[in-house]
Amino acid sequence: MRILIIFFFIYLLFQVVFRFVLPLLARYMMHKATRSMQAQFGGGRSNPQTPPRREGEVRIETPGKGRRSGNDDGEYVDFTEVK
Repeated sequence: MRILIIFFFIYLLFQVVFRFVLPLLARYMMHKATRSMQAQFGGGRSNPQTPPRREGEVRIETPGKGRRSGNDDGEYVDFTEVK
């Protein structure tokens, strides 16, 4: 009889853990992962230096003047002739 009571209380304990504690733990882990991703990727916010764009506005952004070589022949591809 004593063993049945112990098994019953263990069963109740597992019911409480799986019904209430496990979802809370999963929600906490998801919230923590979300905060980590937002911190890693900037939180979905755009660069604060660029002003927000109006809907339908078109803007062409060119790269700044950087190191450019004088040779603008393109990429060299080595090939062999097929006979």
